[in-house]
This record gives sequence, structure tokens and C-alpha cells, in this order.
Amino acid sequence: MLSCEVDKPYYMDYNIYKSPLIYEVTNMAIADEQARLLQCIGEPTRLQILRLLAGGEKYVGEIVETLKAEQSLVSYHLRHLRECNIVIARQDAQRIYYRLSDARLAEMVNTSEAVVKDIFLCQPQGVSNEGRQRSRQYKRAMPA
Repeated sequence: MLSCEVDKPYYMDYNIYKSPLIYEVTNMAIADEQARLLQCIGEPTRLQILRLLAGGEKYVGEIVETLKAEQSLVSYHLRHLRECNIVIARQDAQRIYYRLSDARLAEMVNTSEAVVKDIFLCQPQGVSNEGRQRSRQYKRAMPA
């Protein structure tokens, strides 16, 4: 019988937290991994792809059609997400289907979208919170 267990990196072993020095190194290693994750998904097209995949498995053609993007661009970003272990691919006849590797990624994308809607990040110079707030309220009130 084959085992699918993979050795955890040293910082995933919670017993090493006993030493303050190890704890500091562990926190830095986790922060490095978090930064890598955010770099992997921190591109608008990739975030749109993740938002689509949060709704379930999709094949490349569906993603291309929904995003109204070139197939080569979508494939490039899907390859990058696959290499980062953020999405998993499976082939069925002529189609390649993609899904998120972990359901928490969908939660992360949805939560970050909610945060961006509610918090004013990186304000352009000369734009006040009040002006941006009125602008957002106006956009929300507009009929779709």
C-alpha cells in the first residue's frame, strides 16, 4: 500500500515551539511562506480565476469565456497557479479541469474582496476617505 504522507517542513512541527529562538525562526519561515502565497495569487487575472474556481471545478474553456481573455493568457496563469499548488488540474478526454487545492483559498479570496470593499487601501494622493466613501455609495446605488 502506498503512503501519500509527505514530510512536513520543520516549521510545521509544533513541538519545536519550546525554544524562543526556534519560535522566532519558525515565525519567519511561516511569514516567508505567506508572502510566497500572496505573490502567487497577487495578480488580477489570477484572482479572477480563483474567484471563478471558488464556485467549483471549471474547464479552461469556461474560464476563458467568462474572463473574456485570451486562452494563452489564462493558460499561463493557470500553469503558474498549478506550480504554486494553488490549483489542481485533471484531464478528461480533451478538456482540462481545474479546481482549488484547498477550500480555504476560496474563503481567502472572498474575504479579501470584502476587505477591499470596506477598507480604503493605498489611497491616491489628494483623495479623502469621505470622497471615496461617497463615490462607493454612489456606485452601489446605481442600477446594474
